[in-house]
Amino acid sequence: MRDARKHHALSLITLTTSLLGLLADSGRSSSDLAGTVQNRVRKLMMAAATVPRHREAMQHTGYDPQHDFSGIADLSRLPVMTKEELKAAPENFLQEDYAHRLAGCFSDRTSGSTGMPLTVCRSKREREIQVAKWMRLLLLSGYCPTDKVFSFTSPGRLDEGRSMLQQLGLLRRHAVDYTLPPEVLTDELLRCRPAVVYGVRTSLLMVADELARRGRQTPAVKLLLAGGEVIDASTRRRCREAFGVEITETYGTVEMGVMAWQQKGREGLSLISDCTLFEFLDRKGDPAAPGQWARIIVTDLHGWLMPFIRYDQGDLATYKIVEDERGESVQVIDRIIGRQDDIATLPDGRSLTYLDFYETMDNYAGIRQFRIRQQAPDRFLVELAAEAAYYRAIENELLNKLARLSPLPLAFEIRLAERIPPDSSGKMRMLVQDFKT
Repeated sequence: MRDARKHHALSLITLTTSLLGLLADSGRSSSDLAGTVQNRVRKLMMAAATVPRHREAMQHTGYDPQHDFSGIADLSRLPVMTKEELKAAPENFLQEDYAHRLAGCFSDRTSGSTGMPLTVCRSKREREIQVAKWMRLLLLSGYCPTDKVFSFTSPGRLDEGRSMLQQLGLLRRHAVDYTLPPEVLTDELLRCRPAVVYGVRTSLLMVADELARRGRQTPAVKLLLAGGEVIDASTRRRCREAFGVEITETYGTVEMGVMAWQQKGREGLSLISDCTLFEFLDRKGDPAAPGQWARIIVTDLHGWLMPFIRYDQGDLATYKIVEDERGESVQVIDRIIGRQDDIATLPDGRSLTYLDFYETMDNYAGIRQFRIRQQAPDRFLVELAAEAAYYRAIENELLNKLARLSPLPLAFEIRLAERIPPDSSGKMRMLVQDFKT
């Protein structure tokens, strides 16, 4: 028991140290951080040299980070890392010294919303840094350590965050299983009366709709954080009405932790560039221009046990260049378009994204939910949650608008439902391809 208390105290000390270091970094300019980031890249490349997959790539090009490291540009010597590779042979992405002694490490499993769940391994130190990154985001967004937090959480992670500090009234978190029915989730939220709420868009919208049905609004929520899914204008509007506060959008994954977030009064999602390096690449693998669809490729500067270097997140976004508060030019994510597999490719090679359909559906206030399923290159099933009488009134107009999305003749079948349930991951993909190309 004494050893457990000692270990917990040491964890709190190292977590606090990590958090203080990250908070100090948040006050530094991009130019001031450049040297720190370069040192982190060098350390990462040295770790990568002990990982089979990365070492093989280095040997192929005759690169040795011990002697040849010249800066951040060295990352381009390694090929883009994909989920398919990682799932097929995870041992190839682990430092060899740790491959057979992972009992003391932290492992987490992605939701598999793309049909490809992954197990990610982190050392205790790396896990503490991931937690500290999230804590920094909360604090910079207005969170106070005495605030009560309510989270919509996967069933396997409900026990996280229970600690001695919570017994002292600090870092209090009430986690609920996001697979529960909306009525139960809403009851739990109203009973908890939290100051901070976070979850994926699907969970927030289910509760927002249930609150609207009851004619209720949540009391005293000061911070509402959403991530994991595309946050569109309709989501922002409905959540503002239900929770009484604007959404703060975040972008993160199990593999990388939080990577970008919406800072109050600033454009787009600010990149957490002291912890994660971003590349925005077009379909050919070349750097994308501002405003152009781009694959999000990331490098984790604090992951050494299983180094994620030039990792393809599987997401599409657009970015732009803005001036930060210090007058420096920085990249920000302009908008998340969706997952790379949430793109409908048509017979002539053109594409439709979730946002193309959203801009049509958002014209109809009576459509509570929708999901598009591409069943063949020229055939779509449109699932709608709407009253039958309302749908009959808009049917012809809606079908005409859908047909105008493409010059090609496309077939749309519409199926009504009272409610469209989320996927097993707790999210709801809005554009799904049901056939193999």
